[in-house]
Amino acid sequence: MEFQAEHILLNFGNQEVQIRYYGIIIVTAMLIAAWIASRLAERTKRDSDHIWGALTWAIFPGIVFARLWYITFPPISQTINCGVDAELLGTLDKCRNAAYYFQNFFNLTDGGIAVWSGGLHIYGAVIGGLLGVWLYFGPLHNRVARFFHYIFLPVAIVFEGIAWLFTAGLQRIGGREVTPFKIPRFESEFPSEGMAMSPWLDIAAVSLPLAQSIGRWANYINQELYGLPTDLPWGITIPLADKRGPEYTLAEYGVDTKFHPLFLYESLWNLAAFFVLYNLYTRYRDRFQAGDFFLLYLAQYTFIRFFLEFIRIEKAYFPGTEINSAQAIAAVVFLLSVGVFFMRRNNKTAESYEESVSSPEAIAEA
Repeated sequence: MEFQAEHILLNFGNQEVQIRYYGIIIVTAMLIAAWIASRLAERTKRDSDHIWGALTWAIFPGIVFARLWYITFPPISQTINCGVDAELLGTLDKCRNAAYYFQNFFNLTDGGIAVWSGGLHIYGAVIGGLLGVWLYFGPLHNRVARFFHYIFLPVAIVFEGIAWLFTAGLQRIGGREVTPFKIPRFESEFPSEGMAMSPWLDIAAVSLPLAQSIGRWANYINQELYGLPTDLPWGITIPLADKRGPEYTLAEYGVDTKFHPLFLYESLWNLAAFFVLYNLYTRYRDRFQAGDFFLLYLAQYTFIRFFLEFIRIEKAYFPGTEINSAQAIAAVVFLLSVGVFFMRRNNKTAESYEESVSSPEAIAEA
């Protein structure tokens, strides 16, 4: 076993297996946040198993949409070689804009599908994760679960069959009646009409900032998510040429040049947001309505993201424009989430959070 800058290298004879620190950190962040979310669910007398179930359903669409967002709005370092004179200058082979990613979608080296080559975006992850959570808690839950049950039924039959043969053998040896083999059937206790999603989104909104705070250190390991050069004492160096932005080469900016650690700014902000939201949820939940904490989560993250984009190097633009896509969307989502939050607060007929979330009926439904 050998420790490298970005991964652990395991040697199995002639085979080498890389375990990237990035993946270890991200998975650890998800598990810690899910554990905290499950504890919060238990505080409101809800079944914490739904946290793990929803997480399972959210992972795949979260990754898919995170990748789709990235290849739709690739950062400037990927598109710098895609100008009108790219073919003349001989840089076309280095062009990685949206058109390239979709035209070479199934290129396993650096095409759209090549998640392992790097390139995921938090906005897409949130959208995909929300889709997965909606499918889990919504009225389509049983249909989706039944579909995948029958997709994987052949595999289940094989394993169930092996287990049955072993059990049947023991029963025969013991002189007992052999239990007949039964094909696994789809049986769901999930309500056919689905469940209210807002209270579960609130629980996720409290724990998500902690996952982001931990996860941002994966960006540090990969020497990414840094900002403009700075003389501040907490600036970080980016000594590897292939990690530098196109405007900050080692030839023009020495190896000792310091850059703003954007990953650290986001990490500290998200950690503070977690403690604030956790305190509000555990101590003052009765003053809120279901869904308020998710709106607060959106507002606080888009607020800091908007301002950090001013000093970020790896910006992404709407195709054919000079509009920073991440910054523009952050501004829109911030205004919408804050607007909806205060509109709901001024709705005098709305139920309080405790009435709408923790009523005996709601608990029984959960």
